Amino acid sequence: QAFLRRVGLFDRLQTELPESAKPLLPRHWSRLATATAAFGHGFAVQPLQGAAVVAGLLNGGHMMTPTLLKRSEQDGLAMAQTIVKPQTSAMLRSLFRLNAVDGTASKADVIGYRVGGKTGTAEKVVAGRYSKDKRLTSFIGAFPMDKPRYLLLVMIDEPKPTPETYGFATSGWNAVPVGGRIVERIAPMLGIAPQFSAEDLEKLAKLDKAKKKG
Repeated sequence: QAFLRRVGLFDRLQTELPESAKPLLPRHWSRLATATAAFGHGFAVQPLQGAAVVAGLLNGGHMMTPTLLKRSEQDGLAMAQTIVKPQTSAMLRSLFRLNAVDGTASKADVIGYRVGGKTGTAEKVVAGRYSKDKRLTSFIGAFPMDKPRYLLLVMIDEPKPTPETYGFATSGWNAVPVGGRIVERIAPMLGIAPQFSAEDLEKLAKLDKAKKKG
C-alpha cells in the first residue's frame, strides 16, 4: 500500500484535462486486499495513470506527471519523483524484454526493435462479482527496451475467443498482437532504426523463406 501511495495510485491524476476519475480502491485495506492487489485484483486506475507508473519503472526510476504540452527532458527530470533504484529499473526492463522474447507478450516481438511488455487480462465486475466470460485485456509495452523511448498501452474491451486464437480471449492473443503491429508501423516513422542480432537475421531469413514458399 505504501508503494501504491508513493506512485500516486491512491489519488486522482492531475493533467491539463479536467476529466479524470479517482482510482477505485477497497473501502477497507485488509490483509486480503494486500494479497490480491499484488496481481491486480481489488483496485482499478485510469489507463494514463497506470502508464505513467510503468514508464517510471522502466526509464531508470524517474516517474513524471504526464502532460499534453511539449517540455524538455531536463524539465521532466527536474519534476520527476524517484520510485525505484536504477538497478531495479534495469531488472524490470530485462523482465519486460524476456516476456516479449519468450513469454505471454511474444506476439509483440517486432524483429529489430527490441520490444518489451506486460500482458493483462482482467475479469470485469458484473453485479458485484468477477465475470468469467467478460474481460478487459491490455498490453503495455515499451521500445527499444535497452533504452526505452516510447511506451504504448493497448486495451480491448470484452474480446471474444476465435478459431484463430484457439478459443482463448486473453491478452496474449488480442491486445499483444495489436501492440506489435502498432510498433511495426510507427517505429520507422519515429526515426528508430532497427538493430538486428544474429538471431534476428536468422528469423528474417526464415520468414523470407516462408513467404517465398507461400
